Amino acid sequence: MTSNTNAEINLAIYGGKSFIDNSDLNLTQGNTNLNYSNVSWEDNSFDEPAFYGARIGYWFNSMPNWGVSVDFAHLKNYLVDSETVAVNGVQNGVPINANVPINSTDLKEFNMSHGVNTLTFNGHYRWFPAGQRDETFLGRMQLYTGLGIGFAIPHVEALVNSEKTYEYQAGAGPAFNGMLGINYDLYKFISGFAEYKLTYVDVEDDLIGGGTISTDTVNHQLIFGLAVHFDM
Repeated sequence: MTSNTNAEINLAIYGGKSFIDNSDLNLTQGNTNLNYSNVSWEDNSFDEPAFYGARIGYWFNSMPNWGVSVDFAHLKNYLVDSETVAVNGVQNGVPINANVPINSTDLKEFNMSHGVNTLTFNGHYRWFPAGQRDETFLGRMQLYTGLGIGFAIPHVEALVNSEKTYEYQAGAGPAFNGMLGINYDLYKFISGFAEYKLTYVDVEDDLIGGGTISTDTVNHQLIFGLAVHFDM
């Protein structure tokens, strides 16, 4: 039990660094169907537009250890298109099974630099190391975890042959995330937090001229942010 038994609303903003796992990529358009194995991604977290996020959360008065939140994260993925990878399938009706640079195939460029843009709905649990929330060193500290599900709104930037796709596309997904963090009360209603968050998104983007480009993206994020909280 804690000394803070009021319902609580949190408003948070954050930034940080993202690390992206390699993944397979599939391109389908007309009589082309190619699979690119184990492609690499760059995050460019600190380049404009920078990686950032915002979250609104609610902690229950009757169960102060439990809460919910809505989280928006502006994650970015840049395909390393000069990389040589295993490519197999059919390109313009011709079979291909070779290790070649990605941009030597029909796919010249693929980025989501204006964001994979995930929106997730999360459940949270928090611990009070001091047993309560007060003005002592440990009393200012809360440890928390969370799990969430939602969808993505990626900004698709793809160049396939000479056809360019450059637009937001709603409803990609599903998106899942999990998080583990520490929140520390700095002054009255202001706190700072540090967090590790893992986000998975099943991305399938439509291409101008028909076809799709798809991948499973896994982002590891080290997050630092500020939050304001209000008792209700």
